[in-house]
Amino acid sequence: MTKKLIILGVIIVLVCLGVGYWYFGEYANLKAGAISQVKAIEIVKNRFPELRDYPSDNLPPKSIKAEKADNGWYLAFVQEGSGVIVIDAQCYWVKDNGKLFQKEYIQRDDIFVGEFSAKDCTLVENNVSSTCAIENCHSLDIKCGPNPPEVCTEIYMIGDKCLKYAKCGIENGKCQQIENSQFTNCKSCVQSCIDANKNDNIKLFDCENKCN
Repeated sequence: MTKKLIILGVIIVLVCLGVGYWYFGEYANLKAGAISQVKAIEIVKNRFPELRDYPSDNLPPKSIKAEKADNGWYLAFVQEGSGVIVIDAQCYWVKDNGKLFQKEYIQRDDIFVGEFSAKDCTLVENNVSSTCAIENCHSLDIKCGPNPPEVCTEIYMIGDKCLKYAKCGIENGKCQQIENSQFTNCKSCVQSCIDANKNDNIKLFDCENKCN
């Protein structure tokens, strides 16, 4: 009786090992059929040699966007610009079997802040607000963002007169200060007044009043 139980136990173990070997072997085979992102990019570059210099930090910058698909990869070779987020893009769907399909780039002129979708081959909105404005009422260190103050206090501080020249805008997909000579010259003048009249507020305000 004991021998039969031992033999039965051995048979059960062998059956379990066989089933496990078959299951994990089939799973490995399925996974082996999926290509990697690197392989998908290589397939595109072999087909289109002009894309071999992607990605690149040289001007204009070039980047590669990738999104995993159920049976392959969506890839976008994007040429970026200054002010204009995307100059041009070439998009592809690379299937696990190596087949390559090209997608048409859809240009969007109604989005100023967003992310490029390799799947849709277009710029899509993200969670960043399209509002880009000056957020501080005082200080010459300009802060740009989506939350400009509704009301500023009437208290005047040195340098406030320069804020009317400050500008914020979207560059390279980011809300940031837009440099301009009027603000730069005014800020430089005020800073010179501050440095020269640290201990005399009357002279400081007289000096700052002459800054334009």
